[in-house]
Formats: sequence, C-alpha cells, structure tokens
Amino acid sequence: MKTYLEPSRQIPIYAQKDVVVVGGGPAGLCAAIAAARCGADTLLIERFAYPGGTATASLMGNINGFRNQKKPDATQTVKGIAAEIIFALHRIGGLGDSPYEQEEYDIEKGELSYSYAVDTEKLKLVCLEMLIASEVQMLFHTMAVDVIKEGSELKGIIIENKSGRQAILAKVVVDASGDADVAARAGAPFWQVKKDEAPRMGDNLMYKICCPAAGKKDKLPGVKVGKTAIIWGPGGIVMNGCDAVELSAAEVEVRRRVYEHFDNMRSNTPALKDAIVVETAPMIGIRQTRFIEGEYKLTADDAISGARFTDVVAISSCPIIHYYGYRRYLEHEGYDIPYRCLLPLGVENLLVAGRCISSEQQPYESHRAMAPVMAIGHAAGVSAGLAVKQSVPPRKLDVRDVQRTLVAQGAELRLSEVSDS
Repeated sequence: MKTYLEPSRQIPIYAQKDVVVVGGGPAGLCAAIAAARCGADTLLIERFAYPGGTATASLMGNINGFRNQKKPDATQTVKGIAAEIIFALHRIGGLGDSPYEQEEYDIEKGELSYSYAVDTEKLKLVCLEMLIASEVQMLFHTMAVDVIKEGSELKGIIIENKSGRQAILAKVVVDASGDADVAARAGAPFWQVKKDEAPRMGDNLMYKICCPAAGKKDKLPGVKVGKTAIIWGPGGIVMNGCDAVELSAAEVEVRRRVYEHFDNMRSNTPALKDAIVVETAPMIGIRQTRFIEGEYKLTADDAISGARFTDVVAISSCPIIHYYGYRRYLEHEGYDIPYRCLLPLGVENLLVAGRCISSEQQPYESHRAMAPVMAIGHAAGVSAGLAVKQSVPPRKLDVRDVQRTLVAQGAELRLSEVSDS
C-alpha cells in the first residue's frame, strides 16, 4: 500500500473535561447521564445528529432484556437509567407492540416486561431531554479519530467535525463506540471475527413502513408502533464492520434489496396491501465487530450457568440467540457482568461500555441486547464519574463504591446489601 507522510501540526484544544463519552448509543447515552449525575463535567461525542445509536440510526426499535424472556423471570434484571427511558416513553405514548413472546408485566406498577417496541423519534426526544436535564454537553456530527496518550495513560481524544481537527483532554474516557474504536486506537488488545472464520451474527438493514388502513387488531410484521412497523430488512451480510470499503459495499447491497424484500413480504401479508416504505435506516444494523481483552473475559459457561461475581455491575438475562443454531433461553434469572470486563488491558483512564466489552461469543449474544447494554453503560458512567471524584484511575476504584452508587441510582445488582467491609 502506498503511504503519505502527514505533516505534524498544532491543533486547538476544544475542551478539557472530567469525562468524555465516545458514542451516544444506548450504552453511551446512559454512561453520559450516569457520569454527570455523579457530578462529573461530561461531554458526549456522537457522529449522528441525535442520540440513540443502533436504536435510532439503525431503526432497531425494540429494546429487549429487562428480564428473562421465559420463566424464571421474576427478577427485573435491568432497572436504573434504562428503565427511566421506558417510563418516559410510556408517559408520552412512545411505546408500541413488542413482536416477542413474553409475559406482560404492569408498567403502571413500575414493572417492566422482557421487551418494548419504541417510537424511535420519541426515543430521540426522551434521550435528549434526559441528557439536558443531567447537564451533559453534546457534540454531534463528530468522530473520534485518534487518541492522546502518555505511556499507558489515555489523556484524551482527537476529533474531526465541520470545525476541523481538534483535541479534547479528559480525566476518563468511556468508549461506547460499539466497535471499541478508542480502545483499539489506544493499543488495547482485542479479538474480532471479521467474516465467516467462526460463528458470528450477521447484519441487517431495517426499514419502516406505514400501513394507513391497519387497525389495532391487524397483526403487522416486525415492530409495530401505531400504523407503522419497523421491518427486519435485507441482511445476512458477512463483513468486517470496521472496514470502510466492506461497510460501504454492504450498505449498497442491502439498500438495493429493500423494495424486493418489501414486495415479497407484502405479497404474503394481506394487512400490508396498502403499505408503503417511508424510511430506511441511516445505517445498517451492525451486530458485532471488535471485543476488547479485559481483566476478565465472560465465558459461555458463565452465561449458561448463571455465574455471579463479587464485582457485578450489570446483569443479562437475555437468550443466546445464534451461536447454538437456535434461540437458547437461559434457565435462570441472569448472569452477572463483572466490572473487570469494562477495563481493557494495557490502557489506563479508559472504560469500555456496550457490546464490545470483554466477552466470548456466546455471552455476547445475550448481553448485546439493548437493555443490558444500557445497564453496562450506566455502570461505566458511574465508574468514570467516581474515578474523577476520587482522583483515581478506573482500575483502582473500589467496586463497592460503584455498586453503592448504581443501587442508589436505581440499578438492579441482586445484592442484599453493599458492604463497607
């Protein structure tokens, strides 16, 4: 490959912050809110013009994983900020009909079911209002393109946007990019199935249809909200989502197939007779790319056996949906996600949140669902905020402080108490 030697130059420092969160998806927005609630001066970086990430930019309009989809399901394993978002959507009529088989719990009593269909536009609004209320500064249309390091310590990030190339200094960075972009650029070790070398989940383009003649009792495919439905569209793409050429080719392929996919579905569904396509997702739904190597890596046995950890900061009770060739439901009420999975090896002052935490494939296919991802983001944000408050790197935090704060902020950790001893 030919190369070009980029000349060195001085770039302006845009900001100096306590906490910078890279990525405003389900994990990142929860991380930013949590860090700010801990008193940290927090900046959220997002490449789109709104928060929500996969939930909004990829039209994945169903938030799954608040409890086990099948019995035993008595414990609501995800609460906290994630639950606040669902309650806020409920208050403004932003919930629809989940397509998943599940036991329905009474939201009016503060109980959440396994999953909720969401109005993606109202989700953008709710998330914006919560970020504003928490005094999180937001910088949209912005990409994190490099890191600022001194030895093993991460000191900040380099960004690019319409204002050019700038630096942001931070005491703690939360990588909620989904693809572990910051961690990888900082030199943290990671693993990745790039194509079909091993079992992995494929990627789909979601699209939204409007069904003007649909009544309340009409069963529409996909995620129904009012007279609209979000459809799992063309997919099965096997690509490296961290490669711009492959990602571009995949976007071209799936977008060319949308109307063929829609026509085939409409011909077999009478309720869609007058339906039209009204929106395709701005971004293909990317399910997996990089996974960091952290202080602990979740294993298949952890997920299947329902492992508990003393440094628990989140819980996943979702099924393992692909690896075994069928939807493998958990036979327990969830497995713990330890704090150590958020700490990448070899880099200080960095936490990773979302689907790219340290994990094997099997547990990833469970905790990748949006509700546990939001719980992981909540934990990362609290950890970042406390690290700043206590003037210690995240790796040196006492996890009991993290747990106490998470519980105080409404999270579920299944701890009868958080001991001071």
